[in-house]
Amino acid sequence: MNVRSKFSDVDFLTKAAGSGTIVSNGSSLEGRITSPSTISISGYIKGEVNASEVVIEKEGVVKGSIFAEHLIIIGDFEGEVTANKITIASSGKAKGNLSYKRVAIDDGAVLDVSFHKI
Repeated sequence: MNVRSKFSDVDFLTKAAGSGTIVSNGSSLEGRITSPSTISISGYIKGEVNASEVVIEKEGVVKGSIFAEHLIIIGDFEGEVTANKITIASSGKAKGNLSYKRVAIDDGAVLDVSFHKI
C-alpha cells in the first residue's frame, strides 16, 4: 500500500509541481531551511525547518526543530516540533517534544516523545 494514499486529502498531493521545496534522497543540509509552501524531505536535515507544510518522506531524516502548519512524518524525526497539525504514518519514527493543536498517529508508528497541546 502506498503510504501517501492515507493522506490523500492533504493539499501537497494536489499542488502543481514546483510549488514547494524538495530535499532529495542523498542530499544533506545543515542550518535553516524556510519555505512559504511545502518542504518535502527525502534526504537528511540537521537544523531548523520552517514551512506551511513539512513532509518527512520514508527515506527522510530530520534532526532539529520544525515549525509548520502541518507536519507529516513518514520517515524519521528527532527534536522539537511546533505545528497546528501533526500526522505520523505507520512507518514514522519520532523522538523529542511535539507541540500541537491536532495530532493523528497511525498504528505502528514508533514514538519516544512528550506531547504538549497548544
